[in-house]
Amino acid sequence: MGKALGIMPCGFGAGGILVPLIVRLIDLYQWRTTFVILGLGMWLIGIPLSLLVRHKPEQYGHLPDGDTAAEEPSSPEGQDNEEVGVKEGLKSRVFWHLTVAEAIRWMIGAAVITHSMPYLSSVGMSRADAALVATAIPLISIIGRFGAGWLVDIFDKRYVLAGAYSLSGVGLLLFYYSHMPGLIIPFLVLFPLSLGADVMRGSMVREHFGRLSFGRLTGIMAGIAAVGSITGPFLAGWTYDTLGRYQPIWFIFAAVAIIPVILMLTLKSRNV
Repeated sequence: MGKALGIMPCGFGAGGILVPLIVRLIDLYQWRTTFVILGLGMWLIGIPLSLLVRHKPEQYGHLPDGDTAAEEPSSPEGQDNEEVGVKEGLKSRVFWHLTVAEAIRWMIGAAVITHSMPYLSSVGMSRADAALVATAIPLISIIGRFGAGWLVDIFDKRYVLAGAYSLSGVGLLLFYYSHMPGLIIPFLVLFPLSLGADVMRGSMVREHFGRLSFGRLTGIMAGIAAVGSITGPFLAGWTYDTLGRYQPIWFIFAAVAIIPVILMLTLKSRNV
């Protein structure tokens, strides 16, 4: 399952290719018109592609996760024997550890992605080079997403996630010092790889709660964690508007990144 979840979000990383195009559109038509163009593109491309998505594999004569007919569960929906309902899942320590960890990661990731170009410009990098860095972050994240899918199928998911969260913190420290020659390169090596935690989150939910409530629990988790993706860019922008520089918020975020690591390392291997 990990490899499948790793391949699927690589499309998000590939979207980084569009960053130079979006920058060019903003230069030519301003940001309002650019948003209209992007919205129309979503209608013309995204909606038709969404119609190709299918529901449960059993409805199409398949079994999930490589199961064989001999292993097929006895339930009519083909569910696992260790399914966990939504109410039970919401009471789980695993759910809340993972949700808080993801909220912090989304806070950091959204802040860096949103403010990477203005921050790098503020420390002396040219607009063209800053755009290249902004493009490279999602593109390099493809390696992290695919690699994470491979790793979680082999190693303990808690430790792989803790490693990803650690990369986020170390990457932020390098981003903090990106005005120093050469440090933007190790940042681009480490920080985008931490985005592979997207893959590991889904794999953890599946392992601990099964398929029956996977969609609902993942949706609730993502909805709560989205508060982080709203808060992060706001705090970074507020810091720059108030202090005239971004560095303090990057240092604070790097310290906060320790919390998800602790949350993962204090989890038990199975849901209790």
